[in-house]
Amino acid sequence: MQTLSRSVARGALGKAPLPAPFLSWKAQGVNFRPASVSMVAGIPGSHKTRIVQNALINMRTPTLAFSTDSDQDTIASRLLAISQRVSTETTETWLRTEPEKCKQILSAYDFIRWEFKPDPSLDDIWLSAYAYHETEGRWPQQIVVDIASDVGHDTGDEWGSLRDLMRQSKVLARETEAHVLLVHHCADSSGTKKPCPRRSDIHGKVAAIPEVIVTCGVDASGGLYVAPVKNRHAKASADAEIRIPMTLDAATSYVGDFESQPHAYAGNGWSEGGW
Repeated sequence: MQTLSRSVARGALGKAPLPAPFLSWKAQGVNFRPASVSMVAGIPGSHKTRIVQNALINMRTPTLAFSTDSDQDTIASRLLAISQRVSTETTETWLRTEPEKCKQILSAYDFIRWEFKPDPSLDDIWLSAYAYHETEGRWPQQIVVDIASDVGHDTGDEWGSLRDLMRQSKVLARETEAHVLLVHHCADSSGTKKPCPRRSDIHGKVAAIPEVIVTCGVDASGGLYVAPVKNRHAKASADAEIRIPMTLDAATSYVGDFESQPHAYAGNGWSEGGW
């Protein structure tokens, strides 16, 4: 047992949010916080993984990331493309032909430790967190699971497994004081709100535990939007009425704050010293 006054005195309360994933999110009060759970959700093809990858780059926070949906080559080519603003088609070639230069560029993102098992269990997540602590001498400041529905399906009950993941994510966040970010699916049906799904559109009805939930989607003209549908610390709209426009360059996997005239990617700038 403890008193709040003693907790404040020893600095156990009042921790600042993590660095902003995007400035436009911060302006809307969308911040990720230590010892809490957040979620980014969308229908298939809504660029949710690209959004999270760019957010991680912007935050530059020591992170343990579980990538169940994308393998090492995909992640590496995307990080190279984002950093150099060239197409992933180009960076896939670089990985085969210029490994040393790729290594040099990718070393800038070594604050992220990756796990690529396609179907990790809850035990795998905990053991990886313990291994991170053993290796680094501290817990990660952020733990990412992309995609949440790929975790812990050995029971055969997807919804029950999701509920277990939510509960364990809260325990993991509290015990490690890390921010736990889950990437999840929304229902893809005629009743799903577009471009950004409502909170009620999230698969499995698992919106109770995350403190922040952002849904994402693309409109008919190809514009990318995100919507804070839950936020315990600022204004949100469960019906996705608050929409934040984003800049998307799918060829380079870049997602950023909205620009009225986003820069086109550079093509193959490698030979010109663009790496």
